[in-house]
Amino acid sequence: MKSLSVCTATYNNSDTIRRALDSINSLADEIVVLDSHSTDGTRDIVDEYANSVIYDYEFEGFADMFRTATEKSSNEWVLFVDADEEVKEDLAREIQNTLDSPSEDAYQAEKKNRMWGEWMHATHKPRPILARKQALSWDDSLVGEEWKVREEFTTGELRNPIHHYAYDDIDEYLEKWVRYTAADALDEWRAGHTPSIPKYYFKGIAAFWYRYIYEKAVLDGWQGLFFAVMSGVFYPVVDAKMRYIQMVQRQNEDWEDWWIETKL
Repeated sequence: MKSLSVCTATYNNSDTIRRALDSINSLADEIVVLDSHSTDGTRDIVDEYANSVIYDYEFEGFADMFRTATEKSSNEWVLFVDADEEVKEDLAREIQNTLDSPSEDAYQAEKKNRMWGEWMHATHKPRPILARKQALSWDDSLVGEEWKVREEFTTGELRNPIHHYAYDDIDEYLEKWVRYTAADALDEWRAGHTPSIPKYYFKGIAAFWYRYIYEKAVLDGWQGLFFAVMSGVFYPVVDAKMRYIQMVQRQNEDWEDWWIETKL
């Protein structure tokens, strides 16, 4: 099997990181962890794994985080596993078999989500989780980063999903949702977009129906309905926060630093 670096990032993930690292420990020649100053014992857990190396990391967005972890990896092949994810046995076996004789440069997988006590039908868009590190690139979004396989490299599919223990607590979800709307508003503003009720409210309606029907959240009971509604409301809230940015920008020349410090 090709030598493999597993990359993850942590911030106060003591409740989930052991499950994540146990699930990939037999695959990993090296575990690269970027930690944003955890204070809950996460770093102590990571230190228990002999093949782990941990780096201090100041969070500057998910794209930067993945890029930095890749740069710090010492092997050609990298696997990305979040601190709240798990590589089940079927996926681990498939990764091992793939690395015995890889036919592609990158492999993408779906993410199976567990939310509020149930495994959901709705999945994230497949993204490359296993790749030659030179094959990958990311945009510079704070959230919702787009994973890209460079044009000169090839992409394959992994049959088995990676399991994501997303949320057990509604308040935890809402807290992250609020921060993600603020980050998305900043991304939109940096890209030169301006508030627009037709644009962002229509995107919200489309996001609801896409999540609820196309991604089959309709099959997930109240959890699926709530998730779809919050996905739809996301974009009107982004529009409102962009209007708030307009106001703050006129009052504070250091508004962007203030926004990042207080809203993210």
